[in-house]
Amino acid sequence: MLYKVTTENFFSIADVQEMSFVVPANAPKGLSCFRNSCADKNVRLPTIIGFFGANASGKSTILRAIISSMTFALHSFDQGDHISSWFQPYRQEDWWDKPTKIVIEFEGRLDSDMPFIRFRYELHIAHRVQDFSNKAVLYEALLYAPKGKYRRLFEREGQNFYFGNEFGISSSSEKKNSIRTNASVLSTLAKLNHHQSIYLNQFIGMWQTNIIGFGRVQQKNMQWLSVYAQDKVCLERLNRELRRLDIGLESMSIEAGPKGYFAKLNHIGLGDSVFLHEESAGTRRFIEIFPHLHYALESGGIAVIDELDTDFHPLLIPELFNWFSDLNRNACGAQLLFTANNPTVLDELEKEQIFLVEKSSGQSTHVYCARDIKGLRRDLSLMKKYLSGELGAVPHMG
Repeated sequence: MLYKVTTENFFSIADVQEMSFVVPANAPKGLSCFRNSCADKNVRLPTIIGFFGANASGKSTILRAIISSMTFALHSFDQGDHISSWFQPYRQEDWWDKPTKIVIEFEGRLDSDMPFIRFRYELHIAHRVQDFSNKAVLYEALLYAPKGKYRRLFEREGQNFYFGNEFGISSSSEKKNSIRTNASVLSTLAKLNHHQSIYLNQFIGMWQTNIIGFGRVQQKNMQWLSVYAQDKVCLERLNRELRRLDIGLESMSIEAGPKGYFAKLNHIGLGDSVFLHEESAGTRRFIEIFPHLHYALESGGIAVIDELDTDFHPLLIPELFNWFSDLNRNACGAQLLFTANNPTVLDELEKEQIFLVEKSSGQSTHVYCARDIKGLRRDLSLMKKYLSGELGAVPHMG
């Protein structure tokens, strides 16, 4: 699970925006939406975190900061030429020559037989004013805290590299010569069969998301239907949920045609199947997003979902939240981060789970947690408070 995200000079974000997800000690005990950290039993973290605000306020930008930095750590060796689209500065002249800085603090393992520990991944990307497509790593570091204090696994300043003893590679290793200015240490060393890098890449690779680049993933049906075709367990879990949601659906089957995979859905009382494109937008959206949630719950990973509430009935959102709050369904400690526009979702969350995002005209994105709003009581309808403007982060008309 994530502990903290810090972002600076990234798209609509200018000044440092720090989002700590650690639940304060004075928050009520026993709430199923909070879970003890696997790395530190004295720390509680939310299993669900939502970002709310007006359109174009920067909600998706926050999720993109997380995904862009993790994608860089995983795939930049193969996709280094594409990092210019992952990282752009705030579009005001004073910020063009300043680096983008992203820090992600999360829990994980160095190896499968080791306990969970807290990690801190920090990435600074340098921009060139005359060529925004030409990016380079100014600073990159991975720290871990086996005994409470952070220690270096690796650190780079430009093309100068330093490795900690626990990382299993010497600072004089020739492998560091393969690390390009536009590629991650982790991504490169994993390609060179460095054991710790391979394991960390596999661990981070369990994170799930429906966003890439500038928006939600726009995939052809064949691309994500292949997931169901190749994973019968995932398909059966989906069918079980479709039946349980009582929308008249009995099952979905995947078949291979001359143009790739296609889906057929069987409805109670109908004599023939219905093709996927004939289904409602809500049903299609549920089928598309289900694998992300399923794999996060199975692996204990993190699901980062943009516009979770799009096309969904409001009563379906609490059901999805229950999957992450339930100790049996979420036995591995998965976490869901999402953006939403439907204010009814607010009443399904505690104030420690709600982050509000606002961007005044001509200003950059500002993020704050509802728990930090002075005098905000726990027993009130947060939806009503939000719609009245008392929490901020609402659109202003005219």
